Amino acid sequence: MAAPRYTMKFWKPGSEAPGVSEERELANETTGSPVIYNPHTTLSIEKQRQRLPVFKHRNNILYLVESYQTVVIVGETGCGKSTQIPQYLLEAGWAAEGKVIGVTQPRRVAAISVANRVAEERGALIGHEVGYTIRFDDCSDPHATRIKFLTDGMLVREMMADPLLKKYSVLMLDEAHERTLYTDIAIGLLKKIQKKRRDLRLIVASATLDAKKFQDFFNLNETSDPSKDTCGILTVEGRTHPVDVFYTVSPVPDYVKATVETVLKIHESEDDGDVVAFLTGQVDV
Repeated sequence: MAAPRYTMKFWKPGSEAPGVSEERELANETTGSPVIYNPHTTLSIEKQRQRLPVFKHRNNILYLVESYQTVVIVGETGCGKSTQIPQYLLEAGWAAEGKVIGVTQPRRVAAISVANRVAEERGALIGHEVGYTIRFDDCSDPHATRIKFLTDGMLVREMMADPLLKKYSVLMLDEAHERTLYTDIAIGLLKKIQKKRRDLRLIVASATLDAKKFQDFFNLNETSDPSKDTCGILTVEGRTHPVDVFYTVSPVPDYVKATVETVLKIHESEDDGDVVAFLTGQVDV
């Protein structure tokens, strides 16, 4: 005889506390309509791009990049900065004459996934017009790649071979707030490179960033005249999704197993949508 399947129960703060009503079945509660990650999949790629919050700042971003050596962009999560800004630069001609637009990511998985998304949006094969470079995996073409995603560590390695990064016209440091060792090294070296290469543009992008500190660091203006500043700041609002918080009624002996059971339960009982599960580290994942 099969053992009865254990079903986790959850409590949503603000509702009746667990144990108050024995007849209440929390496991059967519904959380309302599910959040669909991309409800606009029926639209064309171009229409989906235009719906992102960063789209209405396109001209402002290009103007600032043209006017300043460094632009600090504080873009809230979900605004589309990681995938759209490199494409805006490409469309504006910053990759002309064989130049490359470089975008750094602190993690290898992010570099690969964002590169794949941008390649999909441009209708290109990954590794041709859009490519990525991570440790032990170079999926880019030295002659054809115009937008190149790479980790901070790979950028520092490229600096060792080419100290002035001559092939790059624009470099975008994405997720700069994570402040890895290689990010800090790259930031310091890029400031030195900008003094030698006035034509190199740098974009520092993050969701949570002390923009004023970065502006003070990269601003090469030693006078009191603000018109000679070499660094500008732009803030882009994001697009968040509604979130309901639930807690387990009782502790679980194995949180990884409980996570899997919860995801399966959502999959079986809820409508179409997506599920993302956060765990403590790579081993658990």
